[in-house]
Amino acid sequence: MTRPLLDELDRRLIGALHLAPRGTWDDIGGILAADASTLKRRYDRLREARMVRVIGQADWGMHSAAMPVHVLLDITGESPLAVLQRLRDLPHLSLLAQISGDYPLYAVVHAPSEAATSRAVDRMFSVPGVRRVNALPALSTLRRGISWDPQFLTDAERDDLLRLGGARPGSTATATATPPAKPLSEAERSVVAELIQDGRASAARIARTAGLATSTAHRVVRRVLDEGWVRPRLEIVSEWLGFQTPFMLRLRVAPGETPEVMRRIDRLPQTRLVAHVASDLSVLATGLVTDRSALALFVDDELAGIPGVLAVGVDVMLVEPRRYWLDRDLASGLGAFHAPALL
Repeated sequence: MTRPLLDELDRRLIGALHLAPRGTWDDIGGILAADASTLKRRYDRLREARMVRVIGQADWGMHSAAMPVHVLLDITGESPLAVLQRLRDLPHLSLLAQISGDYPLYAVVHAPSEAATSRAVDRMFSVPGVRRVNALPALSTLRRGISWDPQFLTDAERDDLLRLGGARPGSTATATATPPAKPLSEAERSVVAELIQDGRASAARIARTAGLATSTAHRVVRRVLDEGWVRPRLEIVSEWLGFQTPFMLRLRVAPGETPEVMRRIDRLPQTRLVAHVASDLSVLATGLVTDRSALALFVDDELAGIPGVLAVGVDVMLVEPRRYWLDRDLASGLGAFHAPALL
């Protein structure tokens, strides 16, 4: 597949969809001072090239009663890529990566329950080539991946798009595995399932696909989005945009300073996820920058200015064949979406 060539409008469109992935073309065009039909054609081209896809990020309580577990894996007698390929067949893996450092592989397990989590981690021990498994259960997580911003827009455009997408500039939230207050109706479950697969799906199209009356679909789609059961999320092949260096931070933090350190890291534009984990380290964070020189500046300038951080470990993600349940390949683009099943 040919990698799409991007001009300034393409990049601005991608920046806008990061902030308002469900915005109408008229609304986005009004903010970007661009023609709505042109924006739609640009988006369709990028989607067909498998560079972008708008999916739905389900609230954790919709598909799990457990928090995720971050897993570092040591290997022996095999190449990291060979073991990584075997791990792809295991269940409940939302992320897979080859990384630098003492542990060459990194995965995130998010199973429906604590028991299923234990079984999923246990199965990793039986994968040929795996020598050691270091499981780091998340205690709390500031969700960042959905709101990562490539910084292609002006501050005014960014604020307008955040309002269009229903978010407050500078807002953040702690992710929890709390289920809805009452069980979802069949119509609500159908709409959630459709929006997970396509975060831009219209109520009319969902009505046809799910066999609902159009008025019912409109009402339920609005409820699902207003309740935050599903949040539309733009996924991209970030390397095709020029962001060549995903990274992981492992931080040891002074006692009592963890919440503030997490908040400070969460506000940095380079970060995608920040988690407090049960381990001899305190905080695990992932992020994305253009290259290794930018990563060095981030560590020396941005991270060094956060009080309370006692020690820092930095790993580069060398290969990331799955991120947020979505397979991705640097040659062919976005692949299969392994969306978690609803409870």
